[in-house]
Amino acid sequence: MKTISRIISVFIFLSLQLNAQETWTCYTDDDALLMDDHIVKGMFDYKDGSLWIVTNKGINIFKDGSWKIINKKSDLLKNKIGSYMIDSKDRIWIGTGSPDIFFDGYALGHLYEGGVVIYDGDEWKPLQTEDLGIKAPVITRMYEASNGDVWMGMSAVSPGAERGALFPKGALLRLAAETEEWTIYKGKDMPCIDCHFIKGFYEDENNRVHFFADFGIFYFEDDAFHSIRKDHEEFNFSRGNYISARFTDSNNNLWLGAPARIARHDGKNWRSFNRKNGLPSMDNPPYGFAETSNGKIIMTAVNGVYTYDNEDQWVKEKMKLLTGNSYIDGQGRHWIPSLKGLIIRDGENETLHKNIPKVWRVLKDTNDGIWAITRNKGIHRYMDGQWQAFNKDNQLPSDRVTMFFTSSNGAVWIGTNKGICSCEYD
Repeated sequence: MKTISRIISVFIFLSLQLNAQETWTCYTDDDALLMDDHIVKGMFDYKDGSLWIVTNKGINIFKDGSWKIINKKSDLLKNKIGSYMIDSKDRIWIGTGSPDIFFDGYALGHLYEGGVVIYDGDEWKPLQTEDLGIKAPVITRMYEASNGDVWMGMSAVSPGAERGALFPKGALLRLAAETEEWTIYKGKDMPCIDCHFIKGFYEDENNRVHFFADFGIFYFEDDAFHSIRKDHEEFNFSRGNYISARFTDSNNNLWLGAPARIARHDGKNWRSFNRKNGLPSMDNPPYGFAETSNGKIIMTAVNGVYTYDNEDQWVKEKMKLLTGNSYIDGQGRHWIPSLKGLIIRDGENETLHKNIPKVWRVLKDTNDGIWAITRNKGIHRYMDGQWQAFNKDNQLPSDRVTMFFTSSNGAVWIGTNKGICSCEYD
């Protein structure tokens, strides 16, 4: 496919230096750069030095000071994107999103075309699902295993709308690296109900690929699927679509969080925890996990923080209205987002920052700056012992932050509903 792209002549909203240490630049002149109705699926640096922002409505690429917009008018099969993947050959796979119908939740069988386009660094090459033997418009997930096999989840309805469809249809496809042939798994080929609606992948130390699906977790081995619930009687974990948190600790244990459930995989065996082990109720799903310097695992939910005792129980510390996952920094300080403000614990000392409320994520950049992202109050950075707020009155075009990414060159990218900004350290 011939590469056709639209180059945006970028209007620089502002470009200022702060204390001769950093330069801020904001881009606001094109609707594709306004994140108001976009869902950011991911950001990454590509091998040619460009920055890619993949949204549900297209791709924004920044290179050499200019933005390039990739959508259906240029190279994509559809504007709406279901998933994406970068493989071991540095090829970018972009899968189609929702069906092209009036009401996305009702897809009558395999009536709608879909597929992926693969970018090899020079051109885009389309691959229609119909050419693979199935017509399904939504590519829900993609994954490349360590042996080079490519797995692809497909659905005939929008992501997340499987339960509302009149005739939910789907499949799981595998591209074998050795033969370069596709195999379709659906219906009786699958070990559980609606297993083709894949929500995530995981590969253990034995190179077995695990799949998180709507009603179970299963793995592929010896050319067959195996259900975890059938193989391990003590394992009590289902509804993969409800997985709200995923974390890998320093010992390479995988932790999965869901309402009233936590699962751990140590590379060989699964272990399940529920309310009998001290977990909160169904209406308090985990925000995420964090690990202390001495290896303690902490889970954060809206009603408190829970510390695993390394045996059987999750010990609760009751706290009111937490708004995001905890964060442990390099100095061992514990950052806890809450409705009333950001709580920071440093040993026995605790500080409440009331001017930083409703934080939904705390992240660290490559220059030792720690950023607290609020819901509608901009973003705050702690660096060199000082706090600084960035909002519509200081650098950002809006208080609503929708994305955050640290590039390989150290630049921080922040997306808002009114434009995208970069902070480059000198």
